[in-house]
Amino acid sequence: MKDYLATHVFKSEEMKKKFHEVIGSTSAEDLKKGVNGEKAVCHMTMMCAGDSMNMYCKWQAESPQAIIDQLGDMNNFFDTTSEECSQVMDFSKM
Repeated sequence: MKDYLATHVFKSEEMKKKFHEVIGSTSAEDLKKGVNGEKAVCHMTMMCAGDSMNMYCKWQAESPQAIIDQLGDMNNFFDTTSEECSQVMDFSKM
């Protein structure tokens, strides 16, 4: 699998609010199951502060489409674009 940085842009303020409601009422175990599959695995999610409509995630996946497929119904909340990363430096492991 390849490394990707995905940008998720909420479709509206209402969709962002609903997303947070769903995430808040879902167990950590179920959230993890939803973003981990055979073709795409999410390693980290970063929500932007304030009024930002963006969220960023670090993935390992077979392709950008594999990320979309893994997200399934979550795609109702946001649009996703993913860029393959050619080099990943994990300073916490250095």
